[in-house]
Amino acid sequence: MKPFFDNDLGRIYQGDCLEVMKEFPPESIDLLLTDPPYGYSFLGKDWDRAVPKVDIWKECNRILKPGSFAFIMSAPRLDCLSRMALNLSEAGFEIGFSPIYWAYHSGFPKALDISKVIDRRLGIKRETVEMPGRQRSALCWGKHYNGRRELEYTLPASEDAKRLCGAYAGFQPKPAVEVIIVAMKPLSEKSHTDQALRNGKGVTWLKDCSIPADEGFSRFPSNLLACDKVFEGDSYMFDLDMWFEKKMGSLPKDIANRFPFLFVKKPSKSEKESGCESIGPKRWCVDEESVDMPQKRNRTERHNYHPTVKPVKLMSYLTILGSRPGDTVMDPFLGSGTTAIACELLDRRWIGIELEKEYAEIAAARISNSSTFGPNFKASLEKERPDS
Repeated sequence: MKPFFDNDLGRIYQGDCLEVMKEFPPESIDLLLTDPPYGYSFLGKDWDRAVPKVDIWKECNRILKPGSFAFIMSAPRLDCLSRMALNLSEAGFEIGFSPIYWAYHSGFPKALDISKVIDRRLGIKRETVEMPGRQRSALCWGKHYNGRRELEYTLPASEDAKRLCGAYAGFQPKPAVEVIIVAMKPLSEKSHTDQALRNGKGVTWLKDCSIPADEGFSRFPSNLLACDKVFEGDSYMFDLDMWFEKKMGSLPKDIANRFPFLFVKKPSKSEKESGCESIGPKRWCVDEESVDMPQKRNRTERHNYHPTVKPVKLMSYLTILGSRPGDTVMDPFLGSGTTAIACELLDRRWIGIELEKEYAEIAAARISNSSTFGPNFKASLEKERPDS
């Protein structure tokens, strides 16, 4: 099959990943790193209506080398997460590992405000009140006016809305969390040591992912990757920032230096848009035809309109954890191409597959422009890794 895009390190195939992978030789991939559909129709998108089927994971298993790891992102919802894990297990993957959790302060999930729904059903207009500062950010929606950001909220109007003010549909807690399932193709040797001696697999490179700390200390990564804004701002129930400071202050310094959090920011607008200016006119990330959901309030117009762009540093961390320079990393759900960008920066070969042509074009544009992350960005990745 002819690649949609290629360069010296990798290539993109545009099509059904199940059919594309059938052309790959067995045991040819060193790491599977992907952000697949989560199976709950995110923002009404058709491609997210179901988690990948067992046949797809079987093909992934076939082309991975024995003992190779797979890092697969998933929603924290038990229905989605359990289906994903069961499909991986049925496909032959070993899944008996602790998952990794990526937490971030902003973004989804956003729960449906029952009080607002009641007033909307009754056709009653609510009074809008501006709120300076961030004291009640949990109750606010941000909107842009004349280039500046103001926070506002609306007051319940009807008696039922007042009675149910503060009630939200279901359970959508903050901070938001995404789960990274850790899976492995079964060993072909008797032990992890024998497998590592045979082909360098059956292991993760924890030392390369140690987190530098003061006075020469370093700590192994934990299973929580936290955005640096998780502990900023006020929670409606308690101040997470204050909790974090007190928690750190109560620990001996040598222990505090090993506090097991790796901070990974959500991608900035410039990181998402880099290289995409030539693609065409900007589009909404959320279509007007989407169902009536609170996510519509946060729609953004941009060239890179993929709705689930992952940060380069997050995918870089996972790439370092599961592979070595020169290895081949595959992402069968490439999306906007962040996995490939991480591989470009870290001297890994890569293969990406993307079903949607428009997203393949975005990925190709971003990968072609990956040099804009430049030596400073690459140096920052290296700086965060202590010398072996």
